[in-house]
Amino acid sequence: MRTRTVAATAVVVVLVALTGCTKQQTSFDGVARAACETRVGPAIVAWWRDQYGTTPWKVVDTRSTGVEQRSSGPSGVTVAAVTGESSVRREEHGTATEPVEWSCSAQTTADDPSTVSATIREITLG
Repeated sequence: MRTRTVAATAVVVVLVALTGCTKQQTSFDGVARAACETRVGPAIVAWWRDQYGTTPWKVVDTRSTGVEQRSSGPSGVTVAAVTGESSVRREEHGTATEPVEWSCSAQTTADDPSTVSATIREITLG
């Protein structure tokens, strides 16, 4: 009986710790992710061309890895910082890819929450 009580207590402690540590996502988090993921492909192509003097064949596997709301103040502007990863295929034939990490800033206003602007801040090889 004591073993069950200890095990049940351990499960409760872990669940409380996990729920206390997780951040609730807002609807803007998803919108910010989508806006950044949409903008990052063309930005990576331009960055790659500037860095290496050639255009990559394709940007694949783009996904955001984190989002953090930076502000939502009295001005009605909500800003989120989004980070993510993509892979770049250099050539049409073959499957070799180069990992790329990126960061982006997305914002919207209370006056027009359906309009979100996204700006790619940084792109680096992963």
